[in-house]
Amino acid sequence: MNGFSPSTHLIVTLACPLLGAVVAWVIGSRGLSAIRQSAVVTTLVTLVLAGWLVMRYLASPEAAVGEPYAVASFPWLVSSPVDGGAGGFDIRLSLGLDGLSLWLFGLSALLSLTAVLVSWEAVKDRAIGFYSLLLVLESAMLGVFAARDLILFYVFFEFTLVPLFFLIGIWGHDDRRRAAAKFFVYTLAGSVLAFLGLLTIVLWNASHTGSLSFDIATLTAGLAAHPIPMTAESGWLQMWVFLALLAGFAIKVPIFPFHTWLPLAHVEAPTAGSVDLAGVMLKIGMYGFLRFSLPMLPEASAAAAPWLVALGVVGILYGALVALAQTDLKRLVAYSSVSHMGYCVMGLFALEPVAIEGANLQLINHGLSSAGLFALVGMIYERFHTRSIANLGGIASKAPWLAVLFMIFTFSSIGLPGLNGFVGEFLILAGTFQRAWAGAPASIAAAYLAMAILAVLGVVLGAWYMLSAVERVLFGPSREPPGHGSRGHGDHGHAPHGHDHHAGQHAAAKHPLDLAWFEWAALLPLVIFVFWIGLAPGTFLRPAASAVRDATLASRDAFATRVAADSPAGAVAKPDAREVTLEGKP
Repeated sequence: MNGFSPSTHLIVTLACPLLGAVVAWVIGSRGLSAIRQSAVVTTLVTLVLAGWLVMRYLASPEAAVGEPYAVASFPWLVSSPVDGGAGGFDIRLSLGLDGLSLWLFGLSALLSLTAVLVSWEAVKDRAIGFYSLLLVLESAMLGVFAARDLILFYVFFEFTLVPLFFLIGIWGHDDRRRAAAKFFVYTLAGSVLAFLGLLTIVLWNASHTGSLSFDIATLTAGLAAHPIPMTAESGWLQMWVFLALLAGFAIKVPIFPFHTWLPLAHVEAPTAGSVDLAGVMLKIGMYGFLRFSLPMLPEASAAAAPWLVALGVVGILYGALVALAQTDLKRLVAYSSVSHMGYCVMGLFALEPVAIEGANLQLINHGLSSAGLFALVGMIYERFHTRSIANLGGIASKAPWLAVLFMIFTFSSIGLPGLNGFVGEFLILAGTFQRAWAGAPASIAAAYLAMAILAVLGVVLGAWYMLSAVERVLFGPSREPPGHGSRGHGDHGHAPHGHDHHAGQHAAAKHPLDLAWFEWAALLPLVIFVFWIGLAPGTFLRPAASAVRDATLASRDAFATRVAADSPAGAVAKPDAREVTLEGKP
């Protein structure tokens, strides 16, 4: 064990899904059973490795001070300066974990196992390609959160698009090709703009250091020492760079009004694709704000913060109201994601420590609850071959354990006390009200208070649309859509279902409607974390607190400066009201 260094541990964890994809491809000739067993073993081993790495980090001295852990760095594209002058560049295969990335890294490994297990009976057509792409996607998602070099981050950031594009386009439902194309074009367009912004950061730092460094920590320190100007004389350069990053990250989240690709992608994606998309990939945009925008572009972040809080609130209300009008259960859950991610945006750009830490935790909470809900909607579709709320009803009497888990994830989603969703939403709302009362610019303090109140209304709307759907689908009058009672077609929207009534009866007898072992295995770990975070949130808040505060300190200071400038002459500042942490320490 002593020879298994943390850096080697991280590299092995990242490589494991890629190796598993090769193995699945090689043994494909042995049949479906061998392929999916190989995929489950790979994701399970990866999860064990990731979980072990997380525990090693928590026990390390680095965790106490928020320093990077398991850092590995190898030269990739390195050029020495010509004749000892300027102009050399240094792009490295640099990996590591810290408080910002720790839980998202673990979440990626956990939900990848869930994605494989929910596809156990649902995907039988071209299974080699399906499971291989899922494993490649897992490696890309893990890499995004482990990358410590800007170019390496961007490579992983972009590479997550490719496997999901094919997963939606080949194994999706009827309108899968349009959904895949819209998803790819939207996210790629935003990514290109974000890359231009990141490249500007590198070039600005190089103009002061003489070296093209792409190391994220080096760039953060460099821009703290010589920030990009935020003045009219400079053409508001820092704001333009911020907007370029915003284009890429806002589409990824997505922030209203950049969300239009998401509902279609979710509805047409196979269940495994929806699990990874909602559970992990939407979080990459928020991670980008935390890793790049807030620490590197503090003045622009502070200037844009009120507008982004407003967009977050609009997203909360818009997503909730549109979800109320949905007749398709999966589309309802998709719009609920738009609403819930609005809370994360609002909390992050409230620039209040409590709200920021709540938003960071809520990324994990939403990943668990949304992945669970999408998995269960897929299981319902496999049994009844419909997602229409009007055609579903009385499922609790036919599949009681499925109904129990659906209720748990519903309560998690609407923020029931004792479950994970309550902790994140409470901290976000508490921090936002704190910002409105004690730390907002005088000219817009009333607007901040109004937005905080509207966000509370979003909680009520969330309970309304989720509980309304639960009542109609699980506890309403028993309705049996045509072709119900068999499994194995849930993620083949393009495949015929042509079973006659007797075949459906035979399949129903052979495959009970309640949860199978692989469905329990997919969902039970998520349920454990739903209760764990809800009952012991400090376990997950403390390891990230130092890194989150450090990453947002510059933007919080810039916002405090704007508040002071906007305050009436002679007003007394109250820094302690803004700088208190969850543990009551400054």
